[in-house]
Amino acid sequence: MAFERLTVPFRTGRILRHAGGLLVIDKPAGIVVHGGDEALKGDLVSRLAGFLRARGEDEYVGVHQRLDQGTSGVCLFVTGKERNAEVARATEGHELGRRYVAAVDFRSPGAVKKFSEGPVRLEHRLQTEGGRSRVVDRGGVEALASAELIERVGPRALVLLTPETGRTHQLRVQLSHVGAPVAGDPDYGGAPAPRLLLHASELRLGDDTWRVPVPPLFSRFLRALPSSLGDADEVALALEDAGILRAPLAGESDVYRLVNDEADGLPGVTVDRYGDFAVLHVSSADAERRVEELAKNLLELGARGVYLKVRRRSDARRAASSFAPEEPIAGEAAPERLVVTECGMRVVVELGRGQSTGLFVDQRENRRRVREGSAGARVLNLFSYTSSFGVAAALGGATEVVSVDTAAPALARARENFEENALDPARHRFERADALDYLARAGRRGERFDVIVLDPPSFSSSAGGGAFTVEKSYGAAARLALSVLSPGGRLFAVTNHRKTSLGRLRKTLRQAALDAKVEIAGLRDLPSALDCPDGVEGPVPSKSVLLTRR
Repeated sequence: MAFERLTVPFRTGRILRHAGGLLVIDKPAGIVVHGGDEALKGDLVSRLAGFLRARGEDEYVGVHQRLDQGTSGVCLFVTGKERNAEVARATEGHELGRRYVAAVDFRSPGAVKKFSEGPVRLEHRLQTEGGRSRVVDRGGVEALASAELIERVGPRALVLLTPETGRTHQLRVQLSHVGAPVAGDPDYGGAPAPRLLLHASELRLGDDTWRVPVPPLFSRFLRALPSSLGDADEVALALEDAGILRAPLAGESDVYRLVNDEADGLPGVTVDRYGDFAVLHVSSADAERRVEELAKNLLELGARGVYLKVRRRSDARRAASSFAPEEPIAGEAAPERLVVTECGMRVVVELGRGQSTGLFVDQRENRRRVREGSAGARVLNLFSYTSSFGVAAALGGATEVVSVDTAAPALARARENFEENALDPARHRFERADALDYLARAGRRGERFDVIVLDPPSFSSSAGGGAFTVEKSYGAAARLALSVLSPGGRLFAVTNHRKTSLGRLRKTLRQAALDAKVEIAGLRDLPSALDCPDGVEGPVPSKSVLLTRR
């Protein structure tokens, strides 16, 4: 079995204690303690239950303490029901000693002065609505904590926090209220950072104390150092943590993203799993220098072979085939025609042919949405490439799928993907055409579609020698697409253009609707998938918005 070290529910190296009815762990950032996607069961409680089950033990996991999804550090669970009353008393009586470290960005000289003069007492009343908390003058619940400056460099600082109560987002709200929001916390005004820089560094229960070191990222933020992969140990642990975060996906797919750049603490590094093989994308000088180290780590994590794609962000249009070797840089070669499975859909990929493989793995959840909403629908897949969206729609019961692309080889592979899924290509259409030209013709013919997928590359050349760029052409494509979208129809608008934010994409769609004289019934940001966590500035690389026409 490939990637065997990454398909376990939890990494044993993060277990601090597993004895006497207690399970104490060092929680990685990015995993919700309880809840989340019920189908995937990727929450911490489900993972720990799986960990216990794999060891032949009772899978009971009692929850008395929660950390926010973005918070890392010590977290305690009960595995022996006889310990519940004791831990509950300690929690309710504020005898469960906790300490946190936060990296903050002071917003005023007054805040700097206040923290520099000594420990700060945080006494507030909090009210929680819709999963967010705020400080109120009256009502709410009491929130108590103390804060002490550890180290300051200019407006940035590390702060030691000792909470006495445990309220929703308590420390994040309180620090924001006194002018020192936690970095990486957009909900409460924090400075941009790769993750929420809040870490549970110590937990005490009775005579037992557990401590875990503060991640190096906190110190790098404090000193405003540029993004870095860190040392060899940091890289190895980040790869393993990122891979295990995706473990629930392995039950339904053998193709997904293992590492999503800086969002997983590995700036300039993206790793995709295709069956038993890994495709390593590097996009920074630091990552390029460490390709051999990264490939070796991936082999140790269970990849049979590693393929390399070098993409220099400064000028993506000049990325040449020499930056994507045909042969693996480590391990075995994959079959030239490799079939992978995503949520039951079979897709043919070629790992050694240029920058693209035949499947963009970051669109898995959008393909699922298209599949679930295509029954009885007429679907238009623009910039279709090998038409994985089209296959998903056809599997979902679309009456007809029209796949539009300028490249004949891509359309040939699209037909092959339909056949691979026992779908008759003759029941669907494959149009070799410029997407904007096709939309204009379809509009003149009065064609209408119930579902349209608009997912163009950031830059592409048209058959007529022109060029499509997201910055200059996306609005026109959206306008033409909306013109052929049926009333009540849905447009999946996607872009991987790094300079286009979700806000800008929404603005472009609103303007396109005005230009097309189409009314919008709904405009909804689509959340990032488990394997594509958000980066410093939001979703990366792809941003997705679902537009419903009135």
